[in-house]
Amino acid sequence: MHSGIYRRRRLISYLLLAFLIGILISGCNNPASKKISTTKNTDITGEGTDTPQFKFIVCGDPQNNYEVFRRILEAAKSVDFMIIVGDLTGSGTPLEFENFNRVMKESGIRYYAIPGNHDVATMPVSEGFAKYIGPPRESFDYKNAHFLLIDNSTPTLGFYPEERKWVSSDLKKAKKRGFDHIFAFAHVPPHYPYSAKADKAQIAGMDANDFLVPVLKAGGVDELFCGHVHIYDKTVEDGLTITITGGAGAPHMESFGSKSFFHYVIVELKGKKYSEKVIRL
Repeated sequence: MHSGIYRRRRLISYLLLAFLIGILISGCNNPASKKISTTKNTDITGEGTDTPQFKFIVCGDPQNNYEVFRRILEAAKSVDFMIIVGDLTGSGTPLEFENFNRVMKESGIRYYAIPGNHDVATMPVSEGFAKYIGPPRESFDYKNAHFLLIDNSTPTLGFYPEERKWVSSDLKKAKKRGFDHIFAFAHVPPHYPYSAKADKAQIAGMDANDFLVPVLKAGGVDELFCGHVHIYDKTVEDGLTITITGGAGAPHMESFGSKSFFHYVIVELKGKKYSEKVIRL
């Protein structure tokens, strides 16, 4: 594996203050909670063309800030579906999950979501997120693309062996089916700590997340979308594009300067090509 320990030491000192701001402020503001819609969207390919075309939105870390998040939901009415890359709530309480479900049901938006570390702060993922929202991991196909939603929300586990095995198997099947695009989604990006308090309990999870890039690259993934850090950022590691979009409502991380702003990402696919744009709010 890459030298995970060296990267952590280098990154933790830089990220410490930023995460402390997010951790201290989040989790005690508005309430949030409800369930994944399975409504099918109309095919927007259009008559007389064989080129699959569609759009989807990716956003992360609403953390109960519905003033901001509702603006993203309004924008999502013009796309096929939305994917939320974790931290739907501030602390993962039943009331927060129930409020989130109510807001999503009212919106009528087709969406998918994965848990974040805030969503498992009060209850394990199996007792909280899975009960109120849905499967913490899943994959689905839409037109010419395959979507892989990964659970690495628990600090002591990260991208743990069973999850890696499931992801590798899923990607092998997707590769055989010949999709034009494969997108992956996880809450915590590779090499980032789970919180400002980077204690020993997180080390196993952080080390496990170092497997994200090699496993996803081997499986033919085009891009990995993450949340967790309340910024917008795009990097490439070992040929895999990694986009961080944590601007759906969580407190700004001022130490990251102008990159910390409320936003979402819209992705547009046209056949074998795709493009994306960050939308400031």
